Amino acid sequence: MDQIGGGGHHAYSPILKYNLQCIVGAFLVACVLVAYHMTSDIEEVLIEQKLHPLKRNVSSIPKCNFFSGKWIYDNISYPLYREKECTFLVDDFACQKFGRKDILYQHWIWKPKDCDLPRSLSFFK
Repeated sequence: MDQIGGGGHHAYSPILKYNLQCIVGAFLVACVLVAYHMTSDIEEVLIEQKLHPLKRNVSSIPKCNFFSGKWIYDNISYPLYREKECTFLVDDFACQKFGRKDILYQHWIWKPKDCDLPRSLSFFK
């Protein structure tokens, strides 16, 4: 007696069927868009590799032992950020958050013996 319209079908089944078709259709469209976006990213990487191939001459790359050096005090360009203003800083590096009063430790930087550490990520390209 709970059924409307008789015949053993629920009154909302055409609506549910339509909604399911819309969801599946939207999912398929999203999959196609993601695949297209990923393909274009891969093409960009391949083009970039063709334009700027890696240098094979290893002897032209300057050698630098990053483990041999010393700590130097730099009160001009460091610290690069203020800990209290850096809300996403993980607790492992949040010394002031856990009671450290002095901030002079933030001015010390590592200086390798025979080379300079770059300040940007372009070093890794």
